[in-house]
Amino acid sequence: MKIIAHRGLRSDTIEENTMEAFKNAIQNNKVSGFEFDVRKTLDNQYVVHHNAFVKTDLIKRKTYKYLKKKYDLPLLSEVLALSTNKIMLVEIKDRYISYRKLMKILNEYSDKNIYVMSFHNKVIEKLYKKGISVKLGILNYILNSEAEYHYQFICLLNNLTTPHLIKEYEKRNIEVFLYGVLNEENDLWYENGTYIVDEVPRKLKK
Repeated sequence: MKIIAHRGLRSDTIEENTMEAFKNAIQNNKVSGFEFDVRKTLDNQYVVHHNAFVKTDLIKRKTYKYLKKKYDLPLLSEVLALSTNKIMLVEIKDRYISYRKLMKILNEYSDKNIYVMSFHNKVIEKLYKKGISVKLGILNYILNSEAEYHYQFICLLNNLTTPHLIKEYEKRNIEVFLYGVLNEENDLWYENGTYIVDEVPRKLKK
C-alpha cells in the first residue's frame, strides 16, 4: 500500500499546502509522496492553494507579489525544487491556464517524480497533446473506463470503484490513485492501492 499525503503531511502545528507540510511528507518513511493544489495568479504565476479565494482575495485577480507578501503562498516551482524522489502529485485547479508558462516550469523539473492531474479533462488533454514530460491523469468521479484513455494514471473516488476496475486499469499499465474521505482504517480495503489520505493510517505507523 502506498500513501500520498493529501495537501502535504499536516499536523496540529503544520498547515496544509505549505512547504512545511511537504517537507514533513518527504521526511516520513511511511509516505510515498504528497499531493498539492495549484492556481494561476493575475500575472500568470502558479501558486499553491486549494480554494479559489484566500480569505476575501480571489487568487486569479491578484498578483503573486501581493499573495506572497500577504499570505506567503508558495510557488509551484518552489515545491518542485524540493530535494526528493517521492511522488509529487499536482492538481491543476483552474480551467483556463497559461500552458506555455506551466509547461516551462514542469519541464524544468522533468527529473523529478511528477504527476499532474485535474478535474478539467481539457487541461490534461492539451498538456498531453503538447508532449509534456510529466505523468498525466484525470480526477474522475464517473470512473473513466474508456478504452482510449491514454494517460499514465487515473484518480478514482474510493467508494465508487472496485478491485475489478483497478485490475483492468493495471492490465493497461495505468496507475490508479484512490481518493475521498479516507479517515478510517476500513476505507483502505485494497492492499496494493495508492491512497491519497489526510494522515498516515494507524496500521502503517506500527
